[in-house]
Amino acid sequence: MDTLVLDRRSLLKLSALLGLAPSVLMARSMRAHAAEAPAHTFAVGDAEITVLSDGYMELPLANLAPDVPIADVERVVAEAGLRTSGHTSQVNVSLIRSGDELVLVDTGGGLNFLDTLGGLVDRMDEAGIDPGAVTKVVLTHAHPDHVWGIIDDFDESERFPNASYTMCGAEWDFWMAEDATSKLPEALYGFVSGAQRNLAPIAEKTRRLAADAEIAPGIHYVPTPGHTIGHCSVLVESGSEQVMITGDALTHKVLAFEHPRWHYGMDQFPDQAVQTRLKLLDRLATDRIGIVAYHLPWPGVGHVETQGDVWQFAPA
Repeated sequence: MDTLVLDRRSLLKLSALLGLAPSVLMARSMRAHAAEAPAHTFAVGDAEITVLSDGYMELPLANLAPDVPIADVERVVAEAGLRTSGHTSQVNVSLIRSGDELVLVDTGGGLNFLDTLGGLVDRMDEAGIDPGAVTKVVLTHAHPDHVWGIIDDFDESERFPNASYTMCGAEWDFWMAEDATSKLPEALYGFVSGAQRNLAPIAEKTRRLAADAEIAPGIHYVPTPGHTIGHCSVLVESGSEQVMITGDALTHKVLAFEHPRWHYGMDQFPDQAVQTRLKLLDRLATDRIGIVAYHLPWPGVGHVETQGDVWQFAPA
């Protein structure tokens, strides 16, 4: 198996796709920047969710809605009081304490994707959380900022050595297939090699589940495909309270809520992702389900409200 993360050719193509300088995507040998607060903790019935920052990503504004005239995107974000020169996408990783389980949802980007990522283990240490105490790692999908934190970049060891893993079966099968690169643009070939590098060592510890499967008591997958073929969100239920950890189903605090029909640049199946967003937003607002959003402003915790004929994100 090819374990190359990003060769020079893939690096240049990926940097062009994202509108970033190639140097920004180069692997680093130092811990990344992250949010100043090491953790944000709140209760969900008898369970508890702690949000930890792995860092952030700087993206060009055009990447957020590539099919929409950039002037329209700039107008919408400016009216919301956001800058038009680019977009800062936080990486908010959730840790669920429920009964005897300590469940990590996604692992951040490690140190081999962006130099502004890779801070998760440091944030855990600052919060007094031992990575060895994690019992399960639940993966929403296999993009770099979600799975490249599985394997330590220096000694090839597992960062969460005592955990078992889960991933939706369709997602695992897509990324681990021998012909996975044939189903993606060449610029994303490095995504495949990086996913396989991190997932292959944990294959025997990974359950490939149905998109609506129970992960642990009170913790279920929810199918939210479109961003990737097998993208799944995670629903946490305890008593009468519910919180949805939405992965990359909702990626911008304004565009994903007020303009959910706009295609997002990194959605693998844009039309399907639109239908997923519409259904998800309706469910979250109607059922008053709280959310933790992976890429919304730190810590990404809040709920969805309806405002006329649009939705809005209301931070907690």
